[in-house]
Amino acid sequence: MNESIAAVAGRLAAWTEAQGRQLPGARVRLSRPLDAPPVALAAQPLAAALAAAEGYRGGPQPQAPYAPELMAFLAQISQCQACPLGAKRRHLVYGDGNPHAELVFLGDAPGREEDASGKPFMDEAGQLLDRIVAAMGYKRGQVYLLNLVKCRPAAGHEPAAAELDACRPYLEHQLGLLQPKVIVTLGSLATRSLLGGAQPLAERRGHWTAWKGIRVMPTWHPADLLKDPGLKRPVWEDMRVVAQSLQSGGAGA
Repeated sequence: MNESIAAVAGRLAAWTEAQGRQLPGARVRLSRPLDAPPVALAAQPLAAALAAAEGYRGGPQPQAPYAPELMAFLAQISQCQACPLGAKRRHLVYGDGNPHAELVFLGDAPGREEDASGKPFMDEAGQLLDRIVAAMGYKRGQVYLLNLVKCRPAAGHEPAAAELDACRPYLEHQLGLLQPKVIVTLGSLATRSLLGGAQPLAERRGHWTAWKGIRVMPTWHPADLLKDPGLKRPVWEDMRVVAQSLQSGGAGA
């Protein structure tokens, strides 16, 4: 096992022990407090994740090839300093939810609450998203939530182009591991960054498109709805289309 993975093992074990979740067979030397608690995947066996991550380059500049399992991939990138955001974060916000979910929601970036907790969509917009997910017939833990970038940008700012580029390989690999049936892009930045193009979101929302063979439904971000409640109806129309498609197993329009 290389040094970077050993360090990750220490942080994973420290966080697990602090939470009272002892994992059988995880024999590691504790190093320092965990930077990024694996909130979405903590129940998976640590030993298996480390075995999967062994041989993959992590540390401050993780390099492809990337680990072939979600927990191992988290271990590989947990020390990332590939852009300036890494040095300022409290927690790396990896993702949260069911790793086998058929539905993924993609936002833009963590905020203050997410940086503090290590979980995406924990603010007021996240609470609204929870209600949207419930109205679709799902619970938060049945879908998967993640962002374009995994560290908090400066307050009130979107991620810069260099920050988006640094996280892009991680995003594509994580989506490839998840392999959902549908990705819902939340807001203009998430839609434009994933799909490309400059078409306004008002024209793109509500229409099926695809990314690497996965159906994509663009819609407004919950934060947009908090600023303009009039957007709630079109978002619900979009999510009703998504829910009906998933329930019927249809291919969408």
